[in-house]
Amino acid sequence: MSRPRGKMIGAFTLVELLVSVAIFVFMTALLMAKYGNFNQSVLLTNLAYDVALTLRTAQTYGLSVRGESSQFQSPYGVAFCSNNCVSGMTNQKIVIFADNNGDKIYSSSDLLINSYAIKRGAKVAGFCLTDPCSMINSSVSNLNVSFQRPHPDAIICSGSPCASSSYAKIFLQAPDNGIRHVVVRKNGQISVEN
Repeated sequence: MSRPRGKMIGAFTLVELLVSVAIFVFMTALLMAKYGNFNQSVLLTNLAYDVALTLRTAQTYGLSVRGESSQFQSPYGVAFCSNNCVSGMTNQKIVIFADNNGDKIYSSSDLLINSYAIKRGAKVAGFCLTDPCSMINSSVSNLNVSFQRPHPDAIICSGSPCASSSYAKIFLQAPDNGIRHVVVRKNGQISVEN
C-alpha cells in the first residue's frame, strides 16, 4: 500500500532530535554543577553539628563520672587549631582530652580521649572571642574549651597560658569557601549558626 503524495507522516527530523539531546545535556550539566554546591553546603552543616556534638560530649564527660582511675577532678575539653598548631594538632583535627595538669590547654601531657579528622577538604578557619563577631580574629590560632565538674560552664581559653574568654565563635570552612559557625558561651550553651 502506498501513501498518498503530499501527506507527511509525523516524525522528528535529525536536527530536531539533536537540539533536544543538546538541551537535555545542558540541563543535566547545570543540575550536576548545582548539586556539587548543595553537597558541600550539607557536608559543612553536618561538620558544624559534629563539632557542637563533640563539645557537648566533652561537657558531659566533665560533668559526669568519667575519670582516670579514681580521679574525677580533671577537666575535659576540646582543642581546636587554625594555624601555628602545636602538640600534633592541625586545622583538620579536633581533639577531646582530659586536662591532667589543670592548665585548661591541650598538651602532650594530657590524656587524649579521642581525635576526629575533618575530611573532604573542610577545615577550622579561625576563631573570634568577642560578641558580636563577624570576622575571624587572626591573632587567635588555638582554642581550648573545657568543662570541669561540678559546673556546666565552659572554660574558654586561647593561647598559652590560658587567656580566658566568655564567648567563642569557631569558623568552619568548606573547600568552596562556605562558612558555618559554632558558638560556645561561658554559661555552657553551644549552638550552630550559619
